Amino acid sequence: MPARMQLARLRVLRVLRSVLASLLLCGLTPSMTHAHVMVAQKGTLNIVDDGAFMVLSLPISAFSGIDDDGDARLSPTELRLHVQAIVAQVQANVRLVNGALPLPLQGVFMHLSPAHDSAGGSADQIVVMGRFAVPPNATDLRLTMGLFGRDSTERQLDVTVTRQAQRHVAHFEPGHDTQPMLPSPWTLLKDNLSTGSSHVLQGPDHLLFLLVVLFSGWGFRQLGLALTCFTLGHASTLSIVAFIGLALPSAVVEPAIAATIAGMVLFDAVQRKRAQSKDAVRMVLVFACALIHGLGLASAFNTAGMDPTSLWWSLAGFNLGIEFAQLGLALVAGALWWAWLHTPWRGLHVLVPRLASGAAFLVGSFWFVQRVVQVA
Repeated sequence: MPARMQLARLRVLRVLRSVLASLLLCGLTPSMTHAHVMVAQKGTLNIVDDGAFMVLSLPISAFSGIDDDGDARLSPTELRLHVQAIVAQVQANVRLVNGALPLPLQGVFMHLSPAHDSAGGSADQIVVMGRFAVPPNATDLRLTMGLFGRDSTERQLDVTVTRQAQRHVAHFEPGHDTQPMLPSPWTLLKDNLSTGSSHVLQGPDHLLFLLVVLFSGWGFRQLGLALTCFTLGHASTLSIVAFIGLALPSAVVEPAIAATIAGMVLFDAVQRKRAQSKDAVRMVLVFACALIHGLGLASAFNTAGMDPTSLWWSLAGFNLGIEFAQLGLALVAGALWWAWLHTPWRGLHVLVPRLASGAAFLVGSFWFVQRVVQVA
């Protein structure tokens, strides 16, 4: 009996130690009585021995049937009334699997995370804690997160995963709701390659800038050098953001990206008018513009809390994804241009790029004004 009691005591202490470590990772301290006790849309998953101890800050709007008065907040009374419904929704929508084997979520408990200006202790965030039973030395853990709020700021969640010296940050959003926990280097490379490619292809300002560079009237050698400068520029910015943490607010970055489009078009127009070819100047300008675009691309590259090894692999994959997207765009644009030159309208090959440049200038200028006005 004493041996069993000692074993049970050790298990309880282990659980308390792990939960405390998770809370500390989230910045939870007793003195934080005048702010959210945990950062919204953040969480931790601390893997210790045979348990994965979870702490999540989730928006109230992610749950159904618990906000009785419809004020987008949860009061202590509403929490007491709907605690079982909240537990059921957490267990149904937050799932950890090892390979194909679902792992049970045990001991779910929660508390409100009220802001300093809340009335009666009501909150728009709820802190949920629980423990997944994890097989020892499990290596294929994947977490699915299906609880997202209605507001745009509530439709993403960053979970810091730790196991001994390993550390990884998993980013969740609708459409990317399943992520590996402590992924292998190959998984990091592959996942970030996909993220980098999709971010470029879904960013019209990045695509338009590349098209301005591609349709500058240069030969293949100059275009290759320009794309290389663009690669070096945004890769430099991404590295600075990843390893040093330098970042500028989007209110500055987004108008600046739009300005690079209009600025590059103006530079090309002046070059054509003067019948000059200053390749070196244009390379430097492309590199400088790429530094700015890198700040915009970095918004999709979450590096906070990663260990150095994971950071290197993630950065490599993200940059490769951007390069593949750029090369794909260059190949498609080149094929379309080649096809145009073999049509009866090929005599317009000088006029079409200039019309396209004019359109790009107008769009870039419009984006610049629009983004400045949105900030003001």
